Amino acid sequence: MSSVGKQVRMRRLLGPSGRMLAITIDHPITRGLLPGLEDIHGTMKKVVRGKPDAITMHKGIAHKVFPPYAGEAAMILKISAYSVQYHPHYDAPVGDVEEAVRLGADAVSVGCIVGGPEQAEQLGFLGRISKEAQSMGMPLVAHIYPKGTLIKDPHDAKAVTYAARVGAELGVDIIKTLWTGSAESFRSVVEGCPAMVALAGGEMGETLEDYLKMTREALDVGLGGVTYGRFVWQHPHTSSVIKALNALIHHNASVKESLAVYDADVAAGGQ
Repeated sequence: MSSVGKQVRMRRLLGPSGRMLAITIDHPITRGLLPGLEDIHGTMKKVVRGKPDAITMHKGIAHKVFPPYAGEAAMILKISAYSVQYHPHYDAPVGDVEEAVRLGADAVSVGCIVGGPEQAEQLGFLGRISKEAQSMGMPLVAHIYPKGTLIKDPHDAKAVTYAARVGAELGVDIIKTLWTGSAESFRSVVEGCPAMVALAGGEMGETLEDYLKMTREALDVGLGGVTYGRFVWQHPHTSSVIKALNALIHHNASVKESLAVYDADVAAGGQ
């Protein structure tokens, strides 16, 4: 039963290419109320219009904002949180797998900071959640970043490869981690990880073309998908950006072709 349930949920998370295009809107606990998330109802509407495969959110947003869009995108429930200001190296548990099942989630997502003295406790938490998720047929996504105090460069390929492999060793199904700066260096992350690797966005570019180029390079060395946030919903044409990413991820479009999809959607009134 659990195995079948997990397969059903995994299929909801992945698009026609077998990859995942997910948008994260779980930032306020981590980074404060950023521009683009003040009107969460309006942002949710724009995100859903773009037709991503999945949206990552905390339980309060799932309760209060997501219901009108149920079934239009898979829900990934975030059940831990860290804060860049108050506890930057520790993801605190804020939910559990049972709660995700009751909310109708298609996956649970947790954070895990490696590379510092908090790592031991973080790994213990991740191991427990992995067991719980497996027993309930729930796919597990983990945002695993080498941002501990012993890490000099969180984008270093060896550090990111270590972080991704840690997740795979503990049974994570989809691992969200950081770009290493080049396709050549990111290849080692993908090849060293027997779980699906998804790319985080953050502040890795200044323009839409920057992010599309990064995504294209990562896809070409085996990336399993993306879980992008700020650069998508802070963009003036959120849904058009998601459609451009869809062309890139699910239809193997080039950067130029993806930009053409974006331009066409904006011209048609994309939001």
